Amino acid sequence: MSGAPAYVAAFEAQRPAVLARLLEVRASLDHAFARQTDEEAHALFDGVLVGLRTLLVTGDHALHRGFVQSFIALRGAEGLAPDHAQRVLVAIGDVIVQVARRDRPDDTTLVLAVTSAIRLTARLVNEVIADDLAKRRAQRRQTEAWR
Repeated sequence: MSGAPAYVAAFEAQRPAVLARLLEVRASLDHAFARQTDEEAHALFDGVLVGLRTLLVTGDHALHRGFVQSFIALRGAEGLAPDHAQRVLVAIGDVIVQVARRDRPDDTTLVLAVTSAIRLTARLVNEVIADDLAKRRAQRRQTEAWR
């Protein structure tokens, strides 16, 4: 981790506080989270934090897009639309920023890094949705052409 920016270490240091806060407010983030056990919600939130940490460390947009697609699929398996996944990811990012501002008020780099990561995440969700819609349109055109 020697080559990682300082905000990555700060992000990791905040992780326990962020997870605790996410568990506290989970019902306000998503009604489905209220039905989950603490362990299930913890695992989901931890997975999101791992995805964001990976982005912060690597800066790899393609890798993060894979995480976003997986998260959308996970939420879709629960019967929720992709835009719902976007709202949840942004809400989780908001909680991270709130905790960072509360616990590290002088560390603007962490807030900026997380804000940038969440903005990219939201953009990638939009791209995944657009790509899916384009595929569905193409399938529809192909089906109509067969008629």
